[in-house]
Amino acid sequence: MALSLLIRSSSRLPQVLINSSRITGASYTPILAKQITINNVRPISVSPIRQSATGSHVAMWQAEKALSLGLLGIIPASFLVSSQATDYLVSLALVVHFHWGMESIVTDYVRECLFGKFVPKAAHAALLLFSAATLAGLFMMAYNDQGLTKTVKKIWAIQPAK
Repeated sequence: MALSLLIRSSSRLPQVLINSSRITGASYTPILAKQITINNVRPISVSPIRQSATGSHVAMWQAEKALSLGLLGIIPASFLVSSQATDYLVSLALVVHFHWGMESIVTDYVRECLFGKFVPKAAHAALLLFSAATLAGLFMMAYNDQGLTKTVKKIWAIQPAK
């Protein structure tokens, strides 16, 4: 512990201690000019500091929160006014909301340090393909069939067998 404190505080030692008798030719033993206190010790971390290459994620976080808030109005509105346009809007909003949530899960839990370089990239690619296929399927249902909200209304209207 004491050696650790001395090594960590070595950058703050006075110049007298750093100059040894071999370099200066003096035959005296240097004395510490100031006493090392426990308050001078900085905590160290063994984990590397990771910063985003693209900068702040505040704008993305705000977009996610705005979309989540928007879903509170879009979903009831689509059931009140069932149309192709509202089906497209609900489909897009739900798939983007799902994609952003799953992307954060994949980023947090499928890390390069645990799985290597290939698996995280493959997981992100699979998520992108799944989100695109889901959006295409919902758009196709809105264009060719009755749409998402009318389908949900029909499912809710099913009576249990007696």
